[in-house]
Amino acid sequence: MKILLKDSRLVSLTYLLSLLLFFGCGADDDQDVSLHGDLSGEFQFPLDATGPLWQVPDAYIAEAINTLTPDWYLREDPDWYKMGYHGQLLKQFGDIPEVRYLIAFHLNPKEKTKAQFIAKTEALYRLFPNEENLEVMRQTTRLPDPTEPPRVETNREWATRDPEGYYNHLLAALIRKYGEIPQVYIVATYSTKLTQGKKLTDAESEANNEAVAFLMNLDEQEEKPDD
Repeated sequence: MKILLKDSRLVSLTYLLSLLLFFGCGADDDQDVSLHGDLSGEFQFPLDATGPLWQVPDAYIAEAINTLTPDWYLREDPDWYKMGYHGQLLKQFGDIPEVRYLIAFHLNPKEKTKAQFIAKTEALYRLFPNEENLEVMRQTTRLPDPTEPPRVETNREWATRDPEGYYNHLLAALIRKYGEIPQVYIVATYSTKLTQGKKLTDAESEANNEAVAFLMNLDEQEEKPDD
């Protein structure tokens, strides 16, 4: 029985879900980034996919082809299954850059970058050009890079996105330190507006300065040693 790898919605959807689980729920911005290569030209390995780990030995290519059997997809051993999958790709499409990249991607044990994941979805789309694989490729460009630390949200971004949450967080911290007194409400309100970049009146600034001076006086009293 011949097994032909087909453009399957199930394969595309499963791959996309695995990416989303791996990367997290989503990226900070929804803008697409450029794909690695020009889809009208020849597929190219991304710039960060170089070195020995990205070079597939010719001996492995030959073994994958020579050991391919009709029931390769039934193999329970993951390494044998992987080799069978690679052998099927080679048999179906030949030893072309897209297939070489997919094999190198699977064999490389190191954590992959976003560019390398995008190149994988591009290679799959080139081999199986359907709408599902195109959407997987587009979604991959929106995901964060797992090899880079997540960007920390600034206070201004937080205050702009969720002013009430920012205010409550600041107010709670002030109350823990000074107690529930009028001055902490004045300072929390002023600081939230200031962090948002809002225009403040002279009266608001004067009230805040007085409240801050009052709180600083409390700090100084706590620091004075007892007689």
